[in-house]
Amino acid sequence: ARPFIAALITIDEMAASNWASRKGLAGSPTSALLDSDELKAAIQLAVDEANQSVSKAESIRKFVVLTRDLTIESGELTATLKVRRAVVEQAYAMQIEHIYA
Repeated sequence: ARPFIAALITIDEMAASNWASRKGLAGSPTSALLDSDELKAAIQLAVDEANQSVSKAESIRKFVVLTRDLTIESGELTATLKVRRAVVEQAYAMQIEHIYA
């Protein structure tokens, strides 16, 4: 019941490390990369590309990059790696509210 589609995005640590190496930022922790304007632009480009394959109503209008991945151990994913939406919504309620504020 929200006015537009939003997303919580996680960064794969290995992919982030490979990206950092290509950009001359090798050795930077993922948490430091999340503050990088260059990484934010790369994520925005990926979101824009994904949005090209859906209608405007289905497109991601805003997103937040989470500082850690969703895990089975945290209860955010099932054993078959499906997102437990209620758990994620509760765990990231502040971030979600910030998106729609």
